[in-house]
Amino acid sequence: MQDDIVSALTQEVKEEVIQNYLHERGLIEEQINYVKELAEYTAQLEGRLYRRFARIYEFLIGPEFINQFVRLLGIKGALFECRFRKDRDFRNGLRFIKVHGMTRRTRFKKLLLESYRRLFTWNNQYKEAYENLREECKAVTHNLKKFESDHDLLTILNFLKDMDVDLIKKKHFLGNGFTPEETASIEATLRFKPVLIEQFKLIVPPDLPEPKIIERQLTALANCVYGQCAPSVRAVMR
Repeated sequence: MQDDIVSALTQEVKEEVIQNYLHERGLIEEQINYVKELAEYTAQLEGRLYRRFARIYEFLIGPEFINQFVRLLGIKGALFECRFRKDRDFRNGLRFIKVHGMTRRTRFKKLLLESYRRLFTWNNQYKEAYENLREECKAVTHNLKKFESDHDLLTILNFLKDMDVDLIKKKHFLGNGFTPEETASIEATLRFKPVLIEQFKLIVPPDLPEPKIIERQLTALANCVYGQCAPSVRAVMR
């Protein structure tokens, strides 16, 4: 009789351990899915940022002026330039910029200045989303490390083998095999991997100068581009 009571209590404890594990694991998986959703949103913003860079690259006509623009911004290289060179559809999703001026040169200067203002705005939105994603990655990685330190996975798997749990849940953790080799393989598979922002392959947002700060230099660059490449500039302004 006493052995039956001890066995029942032991089984109850095991069930409680398993239920706690499944519940907390589910919470971690929800957090990981949320981070993936944030990454998708951030990637969408990156795409919009790319198109704003691409528009300016098109206005600047060639590599020489693009490089001058990059140096003016104080960034290491021309972001998205390789993508821009291969993409003829980057204008999709870009809003038309309407400017007024007595001459094409004046309209081009205004066009370049407004393009940069819009680029700066989108960069700030992307930067905010990127930083939020990075913080969420850190938080989830911290939580999953704590989760795994609080639960010995091998013990959990051994508990599951001996319990009459829902077949679907058992298969989720153990598959159809119960050999030591299979259990070890499943244990490795069930280990959470750190959630790092690098896995989403997003660019690090640049620190761009305020439009007012570089307005004079941008105007000078526009003058230079128009002076040397007026026919090409007129073509892209249409």
